[in-house]
Amino acid sequence: MSSVKALSLMLILAGLAACQPLPQPFQADSRTKASSPLVRPIGETSIFVPPVAGLPAGQGTALASILADALAEKEVAASASARSRLSSVLTVVVEPRGNETVWRWTESSFNGGQPQDGGRPLGISPDRLAAGDAGAMKQAATTMAAAIAARLNESTIAAAQGANAGPAKLAVQECEGAPGDGNRSLRQAMRELLILGGQPPLPDPAGADFVITCKVQVWADGPASERVTIEWALLASDGSRLGEVKQANRIPKGQLSQAWGNTAHIVAQGGWQGLSEIIETRRRARPILPPTKS
Repeated sequence: MSSVKALSLMLILAGLAACQPLPQPFQADSRTKASSPLVRPIGETSIFVPPVAGLPAGQGTALASILADALAEKEVAASASARSRLSSVLTVVVEPRGNETVWRWTESSFNGGQPQDGGRPLGISPDRLAAGDAGAMKQAATTMAAAIAARLNESTIAAAQGANAGPAKLAVQECEGAPGDGNRSLRQAMRELLILGGQPPLPDPAGADFVITCKVQVWADGPASERVTIEWALLASDGSRLGEVKQANRIPKGQLSQAWGNTAHIVAQGGWQGLSEIIETRRRARPILPPTKS
């Protein structure tokens, strides 16, 4: 029997329909990384670019920022300022060799592998880079981005053509225990999120790889407040529990007793961020093998 993987995400609720909003929206606080081109949590930076090593601090930081922009132009999501727990890290090092600058890079990725490239000449003198020459910095970033994007795209294509090619088949069951119209609204919000992400859920759970369920609990926490917990669970096709995502908050009494409205979408997005990580982990751990030839 496969082991159960549980993700406990303590998230914050906001945007409640027809009520004053609470401090912050639901945000996933994930402790694992997902780098699959098939299943990615929403709103996460794919690659973080720290300052380029081998240059003065200011120039290293500046080149990292220019490089992140150049990677974005190559359809590689990258940032030199924003980093999440889902980000892989792109380490770039430059060093002088006479009148030439040589560079190398390494990406620390989800599964521990490190796509990397040995020393390559940039065709730029070390003095120009060290001085922060604008033209040299732009030229270096363009050259680096082209090489890095080409290598990363090779890895992405290989992953998509591998044993796990194609998105997971998902089904979403109606939630249980929510006040107001929460049971129906949460299910519909999750379904809409999957549709927008290009993974329309199946109407029949019998044909799904994974089934998403949801349970809500609300109880009094004081004269004017309540505690709400929402637990999204991921089930295998045989009904076994693979993991869960837990969300919790204290809210004004009765705030969820009517229509949930946009709150359901906020909650569903926070839940999907964690569920997608569980799916990614399960698919990597147990790849779908092609049928053997007779």
